[in-house]
Amino acid sequence: MNLHIRLEAAKNALDTLIKQPVATLMTVLALAIVLALPVGLFAALNNLQQLLGQWRDQAQISLFLHRDASAAEVQNLQVLLERGIGVASVRYVGKEAALTEFEHHAGMTAAIQTLGENPLPASFVVELNPLAQSPSALQALVAYWSQQPGVASAQSDLHWVARLQAILALGKRAVWILAGLLAVGAILVMGNTIRLHIAQRRDEIDVASLVGATRAFIRRPFLYQGLFQGAVAGMIAWLIVAITVTVLQGPVEQLAELYGARFHLLGLDSGQGLILVAASALLGWLGSRLAVGRHLDHTFS
Repeated sequence: MNLHIRLEAAKNALDTLIKQPVATLMTVLALAIVLALPVGLFAALNNLQQLLGQWRDQAQISLFLHRDASAAEVQNLQVLLERGIGVASVRYVGKEAALTEFEHHAGMTAAIQTLGENPLPASFVVELNPLAQSPSALQALVAYWSQQPGVASAQSDLHWVARLQAILALGKRAVWILAGLLAVGAILVMGNTIRLHIAQRRDEIDVASLVGATRAFIRRPFLYQGLFQGAVAGMIAWLIVAITVTVLQGPVEQLAELYGARFHLLGLDSGQGLILVAASALLGWLGSRLAVGRHLDHTFS
């Protein structure tokens, strides 16, 4: 019996929305646009993290080895480095390779030859994902590596990683604040819409209350209206983000190619899209509940 009542209320709510297509469409589009803005910004931050995660050559750590480092120490150190969290690649640079690279970049072949021997040590060049760990954790990892047998010194510049992560943290917090404000706006929009529906059916509600209808019975169709409109708005917001990503995909790929890179924009996956639809439906339900509850307080008082 309870299920039958709920299904009847849902059908009643759907019929009401279909009978007013223009008003329903305007409400749904308004909610979709409100939702698409913070969701689009979240997607932009995710793509920015993906892009910055590819800047591994900018997050390099050089570990210079002792001249008398044994082969076993070098091998053990390489295994340790490759197991590090966030390590993208580990490259061993021998003494001769280091000398060749130095001569190529510095153009000091004659000066090196006057020394009579190779003054450059062997080293490991470690490329890191700058977003894999916090700057303090990365510094601690570098300090740990520098204390390993065979390591003479370590050189790194991770200050830019701290700045980068601080900027991303600020962006995420700003988006969360914006999302919260727009969520309140979505609830108010839905509440105002449901209030108009209540005004149109005021006589019906008053008669129902006089013949013994409960608050839950009167409230249920309006809650379904908010739920349905919110869910459809979430789907449209998901579609808006997907279309935006598709439109920007070509220009972004062309720009990345100019810098010798490959980059593919990410939209919302199925899990994130379903969360968006569920959250949107919840906002619609909350807006409806607030509007209906306020009216029923006057009706049953």
